[in-house]
Amino acid sequence: MIYGEQSCQYISYVRSLLYELFEEYVTYFEEEARGSCDTFKLKKEATKGESSTSRMAQEGGTNKYSGWLDFTAYVYEKTSRKPAKSDLDNYLEDGLEICPDGKIFDVIGWWKNNQAKYRILSRMAVEILAIPISTVASESTFSAGERVVDTYRSKLGIETVQALICGSNWVRAHYGLKGRTKEEEDDEEIEIPIPCA
Repeated sequence: MIYGEQSCQYISYVRSLLYELFEEYVTYFEEEARGSCDTFKLKKEATKGESSTSRMAQEGGTNKYSGWLDFTAYVYEKTSRKPAKSDLDNYLEDGLEICPDGKIFDVIGWWKNNQAKYRILSRMAVEILAIPISTVASESTFSAGERVVDTYRSKLGIETVQALICGSNWVRAHYGLKGRTKEEEDDEEIEIPIPCA
């Protein structure tokens, strides 16, 4: 074992943090579901007194209603009820996912395919997996001395660099920002006079 005799303590600690984080997501989801359910109830109440012909006339002659609001309200009502076990408990009790030989496990794809089964946990996984894993020591940012960042942490994968450049271009295009020109990118020499003592 990696952690030896303390492994049980570490497992217990990580598990308690995981449940604590999961409970925060549950609280957020309950508020979101409650708001959505209330919206659908209001829409349903608003259309209750109307005849199907007047609804058809308001919606351009086609009966778009056809019970959709009733169905959606029913789904929200069913999904907002607390199940006997949480997503997290079900996930931890499920068996291991075994990848076929030679295939690389696509963790994001797996969560996408299982988001109906683990509604809250899948949202949590997507948000956590979006956090970059690489780190930089804080002293390296402000250090004027020697290099503190080791070679392992100073490299980005090709796909990561491509994604960063592509994302940068999208953000710049979306907000109408212009990139720096070649002249602006050239290093500027600055002379700092040092007084002689």
